[in-house]
Amino acid sequence: MPLNKYQKEYLARINKVLDYIEANLQEELSIQQISDVAAFSPYHFHRIFSAIVKEPLGAYISRKRVEHAARMLYREPDMTITEIAESTGFNSTSVFCRNFKSHFKISAAQFRENPELIFSKNRQLKSNISQPDSSGVAYVCTIQNQKNGEIMLNKGIEIKDMPELNLIYTRHVGEFHLIGQAYGKLMQWAGPRGLLSNPDFKTVTVYHDDPNVTEMGKVRQSASITVSKDVQPEGEFGKMTVPAAKSVVGHFEIDATQFKQAWDEVCIWLSESGYQPADGNPYELYHKDPEDHPEKKFVLDICIPVKPM
Repeated sequence: MPLNKYQKEYLARINKVLDYIEANLQEELSIQQISDVAAFSPYHFHRIFSAIVKEPLGAYISRKRVEHAARMLYREPDMTITEIAESTGFNSTSVFCRNFKSHFKISAAQFRENPELIFSKNRQLKSNISQPDSSGVAYVCTIQNQKNGEIMLNKGIEIKDMPELNLIYTRHVGEFHLIGQAYGKLMQWAGPRGLLSNPDFKTVTVYHDDPNVTEMGKVRQSASITVSKDVQPEGEFGKMTVPAAKSVVGHFEIDATQFKQAWDEVCIWLSESGYQPADGNPYELYHKDPEDHPEKKFVLDICIPVKPM
């Protein structure tokens, strides 16, 4: 059943809140502040958020903070646990450590020594998927990535300055291989509005969560299209800007079974480059519809924001 205009407005406000939280995890994030973003009263906002997101606001913010901290623990080996706690919005190291252990069942120090204690659990969950892997399930680069023969999928990998992307998106939460459903909804919405006829039109999958530290059922992706004009978002179709950033960019022409190998190849190249992942969202930028390719292959760039080691 199609959403009515009121449901669309509620979804638009919650999308705005989720984007705000992601961009401001290091801040205090009071209920008044967040409810103002949503344009709801604080009294009603808690229930509205929990009903739509299926998670209480406080639990959601705490989870996003400890998951972000987990990424920093293995990306930023020179940062102390105290520094990471402060940079992810915790008011004390002890509060951070309690939250981290409550969520992951191991301490932050144990995770830093052996991140595979968490990674292996989530990989076990992913291994139960029966469909072929058709997305970047290994998009987070870790030191555990190893060379495994010559893959030879890429058309070149380089460090380059990627421009800002203005996007209209709809969110997909859960298994990677089901994002096609979100793209189907997005194209049905965008087509009648003339958004698919832009000569610079591209599709973009933006990754918001690390599947190594976030449960597969809660991993978020944005199925997106580039827009060159001010498009009014509506309901579940929101507006987002991916900032310009220095990035490692891998150029690929692959079939639907080779995404994981492609991401692994970018990660291996990155480990030898003198750069490391920065605190930005990685994404896939598609240049051609696979239906228009003679071999039904995907022509895309895998882009990961980076900074010098």
